[in-house]
Amino acid sequence: MTDEREVLVVRGQEQMRCRLRWTLLPDRTYRLVLGGPTGVVDVIGRDLFAALQDIRRMLEHGGWVIAVQGARVDSHPSGMVRDMLGARRVYILQKGRHVAREHLVDIFAEAEVSQIGTVDEQVEFYRLWRNSRAATPSPD
Repeated sequence: MTDEREVLVVRGQEQMRCRLRWTLLPDRTYRLVLGGPTGVVDVIGRDLFAALQDIRRMLEHGGWVIAVQGARVDSHPSGMVRDMLGARRVYILQKGRHVAREHLVDIFAEAEVSQIGTVDEQVEFYRLWRNSRAATPSPD
């Protein structure tokens, strides 16, 4: 299974539309290829979220970000979404709030550039979100 989408890649005031292609491999890993501002970036990850994080880390060295929902500081897949959907969707997280189906979005849908952060910022937000949930009772 292969699919692709045009995505916005940004560095400061520079913007370019780039082709992002993903393939589910026979071993159930994902290959993600971005034809972008630094040339072709090709990675394999355990799911689409992990592969996207790898591409983002490579682009960060040149100051580039991908303006997709999966690159938002406040987005992250659950374990079940990773296992069942290959992380094709991510949750939009809010500190203190448990996630629900209505918080799911397509990982490659366009996002506002102001919502995008580095991989490290996203990892830190996820950690803070997890800690904030521990203090909030789960809905029945």
